[in-house]
Amino acid sequence: MDTESPEPSFPPRIPLGAALPDLSHLPTLDLPTLAPAAPLPSAPRHSQLAAGWRFEGLVTLEGSLTVAGELHGRVRTPGSEGHVTIAETGHLQGELQARSLSVLGHAEGDLDVSGGRAALHASAVVSGRLRYGQLQVNGAELNAQVERVSAAPASGHDAT
Repeated sequence: MDTESPEPSFPPRIPLGAALPDLSHLPTLDLPTLAPAAPLPSAPRHSQLAAGWRFEGLVTLEGSLTVAGELHGRVRTPGSEGHVTIAETGHLQGELQARSLSVLGHAEGDLDVSGGRAALHASAVVSGRLRYGQLQVNGAELNAQVERVSAAPASGHDAT
């Protein structure tokens, strides 16, 4: 004679109106006290305006920027790490204020890399005004007023 006991159901069924079951016998986890995690170093930031895209307006960013499309307006990189690259397909027209600049495409306007480095590559076409700390020209077409500026204080790029 086999008597089968009913199998417990999970989750347990509690009839309405009944008291909750005793939970004191349920196991609990004792987690060790953890020290707060050390903040991670911030990764270098990089932004890109892709080929075929056009942007008009003011760009203010930390880190680096690659322009492969068209950018018309103002570009500012107020930190000491600000680097702008104008790719071969890129076109910048307007004002630029950055720590360093590499031009492989077209750049025209007021380009300010005071105290920093400007590199103009063979495929570059640059016109307007260029202020720099160090200048490297590798066969670029350069039709600009060029002014060498000694290294600025660290806060020099934070001005308007």
